[in-house]
Amino acid sequence: MSTSDQKMPLSVLLFHAAMQRRASLADFANMLGLSVATLRSYLFEAGSRSRMRSKTVEQMAKVLDMPASEVRERSELLPYGGQLFGDWLKEQMQGRFTRASLCTATKISDSAMKNYINGQTTPDPDNAMKLADVLGADPLEVARLIIATELSQRGVALPAAPSREAASAATVPVAADPVPVAAPANSVPPPAVDSATDEAVVNAYTEQRLLNLWRRLHPQGRRATLTYIASLLAEGI
Repeated sequence: MSTSDQKMPLSVLLFHAAMQRRASLADFANMLGLSVATLRSYLFEAGSRSRMRSKTVEQMAKVLDMPASEVRERSELLPYGGQLFGDWLKEQMQGRFTRASLCTATKISDSAMKNYINGQTTPDPDNAMKLADVLGADPLEVARLIIATELSQRGVALPAAPSREAASAATVPVAADPVPVAAPANSVPPPAVDSATDEAVVNAYTEQRLLNLWRRLHPQGRRATLTYIASLLAEGI
């Protein structure tokens, strides 16, 4: 996968799980024992996931094959922002598909495809999976793009993409040489790109989680937190 699911928010993992099942939002909501409106709020509204019932969390944990505690933890995260789904789709089509030929290949209606391209709507999981299949795209990354687009259009501030994320996504693993080979005397060790990128990803999502928690504080608590941070900055810490 081009984007590690280890750092993915709950909303992205849920949408991706629906894609894998080639289910519509209505069918996936029924699988989770939720109304479509409730599922949409969990996916596309940043504050709704804090109000999830324990039964809902347990059902999500079962579908995603992860502990309920991790479901709660990932519900605090937001996907990183950047390119909107419609712009990404146009970029993927360039030189490869016309709108008509992509509709034929995916069996998606022309009116729906037009709305995706123009940024009017985003696809349900079943159509998102059809697009990922035909375009040869990573389904998890498609899920992230859709969730990020929906949140951005609702005015939610998303964290910036970690530095070198694109470069990390494009890397191809190389098998280790079983026989040690001495490096030339003038060789320069390669930079530790992977570890640096991993640290950047962790930092970005840790900061976002703290920001989400801060927003839930009582106004007096938020003011007190800002006052404390200001005092630390004044002391040069």
